[in-house]
Amino acid sequence: MSPLSHVPFQALEAFCRRHHIRRLSLFGSAVRGDFRPDSDIDVL
Repeated sequence: MSPLSHVPFQALEAFCRRHHIRRLSLFGSAVRGDFRPDSDIDVL
């Protein structure tokens, strides 16, 4: 299973649209493979 399979992409997509973000990079647990439902997503 891909480490990104648990990342809530629909929520990220909505967040990006709402805040006019054109490019987003994921790091940390989101790509390491230890992302959990209670993990946060860091945004720069």
